[in-house]
Amino acid sequence: MSIQKIDSLTRENYDTWKVLMEALLEKTDGIGYVNGEIVRPGIPVEGGTITPEVRQTAETNATKWDSADRKVRADIILAISPSEIKQVKDCRTSRELWLKLESIYESKGPARKASLLKKLMLHKMQEDHDVRDHISQFFDAVDKLQSMGVDIHPDLLTIMLLYSLPESFENFRCAIE
Repeated sequence: MSIQKIDSLTRENYDTWKVLMEALLEKTDGIGYVNGEIVRPGIPVEGGTITPEVRQTAETNATKWDSADRKVRADIILAISPSEIKQVKDCRTSRELWLKLESIYESKGPARKASLLKKLMLHKMQEDHDVRDHISQFFDAVDKLQSMGVDIHPDLLTIMLLYSLPESFENFRCAIE
């Protein structure tokens, strides 16, 4: 596989990392392993009407699946920062690994909602920072909250964004109000 350069997964970039990783897995035909569409073929039990040839074919198919799944798992692991590897080191299949990452980073519980709301309300842009980055981070938090079913009225969002800007934007803030 020719792996495209994507930033390693960290605690801060899961949402972006996931989109890029899904695109990479789609490109390399690995997405079916992580989303459960391509399942490991079963091996028939000895006896009954199963011929040795059928059993051999099933074993060969299972071995091929195992090999392909290990490659997908390796691709995912290679895109995770070393500090985060410990959380998934015991996962044996790419699907198990993917589900574990989702359970860790896609939390939708009250603590995650509170954390995002706090980030939204308390985040202030520093005078020397780029306003585009600030706005991008602000709406990234809004998008995450909306994906969890937390809707914030647009007027309130406008006020929160305006008051997250530094003093140098005072004239702009007054003009908008």
